Amino acid sequence: MNAAPLLVSFHSFQKFLAALPEKHRENYQQEIEELFLQQLPPVASETCLAVLFGYSLDFVYALSKKQHKFYRSFKIQQGKKVRTIHSPRVALKVVQKWFGTHLSSAISFEPHVCGFVKGKSFADAAIIHQGARWVYSVDIEDFFPAITILKISDSLETIGYSKESATLLANICSLNFRLAQGSPASPVISNLVMKDIDRQIKELADQYELQVSRYADDIVFSGKNVFNEDISHEIESIFEASPFSLNKNKTYFSDSEKGQRLKVHGLLVKENKVTLTKGYRNKIRAYRHMVEKGKVSEDDMPKLKGHLKFAEFIERKNQV
Repeated sequence: MNAAPLLVSFHSFQKFLAALPEKHRENYQQEIEELFLQQLPPVASETCLAVLFGYSLDFVYALSKKQHKFYRSFKIQQGKKVRTIHSPRVALKVVQKWFGTHLSSAISFEPHVCGFVKGKSFADAAIIHQGARWVYSVDIEDFFPAITILKISDSLETIGYSKESATLLANICSLNFRLAQGSPASPVISNLVMKDIDRQIKELADQYELQVSRYADDIVFSGKNVFNEDISHEIESIFEASPFSLNKNKTYFSDSEKGQRLKVHGLLVKENKVTLTKGYRNKIRAYRHMVEKGKVSEDDMPKLKGHLKFAEFIERKNQV
């Protein structure tokens, strides 16, 4: 699903303003103009959103106050865990996609943030750590559900939305007072909420002359000298003062000087490249042989080709 243009069906900002009720335009024009100048979705009120999308005010009210009616929930298996996904229905998804896409284009993040950033991937995050002696990673527990509707609203206010408009958008992008799993707006909102923590972990990395990357809830530090135990304590201090908690069971440390492999964001980091794990590389060789010999059923072909394209993607990253 492609996102609608910033002004949806309006061909100019002036035409959008003219479509608003006169009294409403007088009360909200300054905020609308300021948001538009920053290329942010110009939603200063329910009326703005209703006019942009041609929805009734009652419908916009329902989107923001009765969100549970606009989701379907289902479970997916991820390894041994079962994860519940709340997928927005079309009318809500269109708004969330539009909001998330334009919000992502209008704001910037720290260079080490690679998850949910256009043009970046987990491979780019791993490449940051090439040449490291050791890696130390931590995982944020229940990342999206840990982000409350109040935290969403506060974060939107920091980039120019009024309390009223930030609350409206936070409502539309949340479910059960938390950031909605499955919403197309959730990834960029999570990055926005993480801005202060991202700044702090970058400052920590600079203080100890380390490299750092964050891909969604996975944060990795690496260095070329001996690991300093103070680093782990300082990371914990940053998160103790935040709304997030670290998953102690997913903390990972590896030191190449001890003959250990350096695994970062699912890839192995070498001196001057990143690679798939040995087990995955063996699978790729087997899949390639099966495809070349025509030993794959029509039903299985898309899955195997997907794995092969993924391996090619990693190889291209090493050639850049």
